[in-house]
Amino acid sequence: MDEPSGSESTGMGPTPSGPSFVPWAPAPGATPPIKPATSPTRSYQSVLKRASRRANLISAGVILLVAIVVGAASLVAHFADTHVSAPTVSKRPLPQVSTPGDRIEFTTSDGSGQLILLRHSWVGYGQAPPTSGSYLRVDVELICDSGVVDYDPYNFQVFDQTGKLFETAIEGAGDSMLETGTLHPGERVRGTVAFDMPRSEATLLMSDDSNQTVTALKVPD
Repeated sequence: MDEPSGSESTGMGPTPSGPSFVPWAPAPGATPPIKPATSPTRSYQSVLKRASRRANLISAGVILLVAIVVGAASLVAHFADTHVSAPTVSKRPLPQVSTPGDRIEFTTSDGSGQLILLRHSWVGYGQAPPTSGSYLRVDVELICDSGVVDYDPYNFQVFDQTGKLFETAIEGAGDSMLETGTLHPGERVRGTVAFDMPRSEATLLMSDDSNQTVTALKVPD
């Protein structure tokens, strides 16, 4: 049966309308839920905890760094206290030393030759008494092989077992003291050099005119 044209349908049409059909609309008379607000006190305490934790980590890092630095400094100081620098070694080459009674070859800037230890003795007398109690007398022979070889009693020195050096003492050489001169190839000379020193094993050094040691011989006690 047809509806009167002047009336409106109260049923559900193709598009429902009205406040009761809005999905997000609250029920009539209902109060919307209220989201609890964050407590300001709780947030402040959380910030303080995080700041305190960060400060603790920084403090621990600083303490660790200080401990490392102090430990390294202690190790360096201990090493410096227990390790002594080695003494400086002289770059001057040591002369070759022969056995007693042997001859030894040598070379100077002017020539080459041989030094021979003939004999040695200890005496307690001379032109002047020895201040050490004895004179070491050494009879030597010099041979020139090439060039020229200068000789002089003051070209000789000795040092004892402690390393103490003694200069020539001409007053203890006697009548056979080595003279001063120059040798040419094939020439030789003999003489005595003396040293005022306590009796002990010694090493005889021979130098050239520039005071450079050119050779050495052992002199037994």
